[in-house]
Amino acid sequence: MFLRTTSIQLRDKLHYSHSQYNGQPLPLSLLVGSSSGKRYSVDEVLCERPASGRIWRVYRAKYEGKQFILKDIIPGDFQDILDLQKLVQHSPHVRTSVDSIPEGRMLVFAYLEKGLLHVDTTVLPPVARKAVIRDALVGLAHLHDKNIIHTDIKPTNIMMDSFKLQKDKMGWSNVQITDLESVVLLPPNVEGLTDRLSGNHFWRSPEAWARGVQNTPSDVYSFAIVAIFAWTGKMMFFSETANRASPDERADMILRQHLSYFSNDLPDMEGCLAYHGGDENPFVRHLKKLLCTFSAEEPRLPFELWEQVDPLFRDLICKMTCMDSLRRISAREALGHSWFDDAED
Repeated sequence: MFLRTTSIQLRDKLHYSHSQYNGQPLPLSLLVGSSSGKRYSVDEVLCERPASGRIWRVYRAKYEGKQFILKDIIPGDFQDILDLQKLVQHSPHVRTSVDSIPEGRMLVFAYLEKGLLHVDTTVLPPVARKAVIRDALVGLAHLHDKNIIHTDIKPTNIMMDSFKLQKDKMGWSNVQITDLESVVLLPPNVEGLTDRLSGNHFWRSPEAWARGVQNTPSDVYSFAIVAIFAWTGKMMFFSETANRASPDERADMILRQHLSYFSNDLPDMEGCLAYHGGDENPFVRHLKKLLCTFSAEEPRLPFELWEQVDPLFRDLICKMTCMDSLRRISAREALGHSWFDDAED
C-alpha cells in the first residue's frame, strides 16, 4: 500500500496502488506501506537502471527518523530473492532485507553510508584497513558456504558505515557484501555458470572474460582485485583510456593486464589454458596472442614482485588470483592467511 501525506498531513492521507505509477518514480514524501505494517517515507531516488523494458529504481527512505533503502525487484525474482536471503541472513557481513513491500515488489534494506569505491581506506591504520577487507571476505565466505556465487564483486557492492576514529579521522564499521539480486545459488553437482559475461569489466575474473565455467573461485579472483584497491588505493585494471575504448579494445587492454600481473607461474598459466579447452577455444588462442605482446622492452609486471607492497599481502593475493581457477584458494582459506593475524577486532 502507498500513502502520500497531503497538505492536511496526518488528518487526511491519500491511498495509492503501486500500479498507479506504472514504472514512474515514486513521488517524494510518499508513504510506502510494508508487510510489517511500517510506513516508509520516500526521500530520494538514489539510482536507476533499465531492464526488462522498464526502469528499476533504488530509493532512500525514512521510518521513525532512521534511513532505509527501498529497492525495486523484477517481479519474477522477488520470492526467489527472499528465499535465497534466508540462507545468509545470519551473516553480519551480508546485507539482507529487513522488510518487504510485496505489492510493489520492493525490498527494504538498512541504510549503509558508503560504498568501498568512495572510501579512502588508505588513510586508515593498517590494522583497521585489514579489518575492512577481512569483514567483507567473511561475507563472501558465508555466501560460498551456501554454494552461492555473487557474480558481481566490486567496490560499489561492498558497503559500510562510518564512525569517529579520532578527532579528525573516520573509521568504518558494518562492512557488508551487498546486491544479492545478481547472485546465483548453484545446484548440487553443477560445475558452474557457463556462457556468461559476469560482473564489471574492471573487476571480473579471467574465466568470466572467457564466458567459461564460473564458480566461487571467480568471486575470489574479483575480491582479490578489490582487496588490492582497498589496501593500496590502486585500481589494477582501470584507466581512462580503457574506459573510453570500444568494448573489444577495452577487453584486450584489461586481459593483457591480467596476464602482466598474474600469469608469472608457468604451470598455473598452462592450467588456465587447459581449463578453457586449449587451442580449440578462440579465447585461448587470443590469450596466447596477447602473451606474445610482452618482450624485454615491454615485460610483464608480476604482482608477486612488487617490492613496494607488503610481502604477506602479495602472497595472499597471488594465491587468490591464480589464472587457473582450480588452483585458487577459497574465501575460507584466504581468511586463514597469516596476513590477517593482526587485523583489528
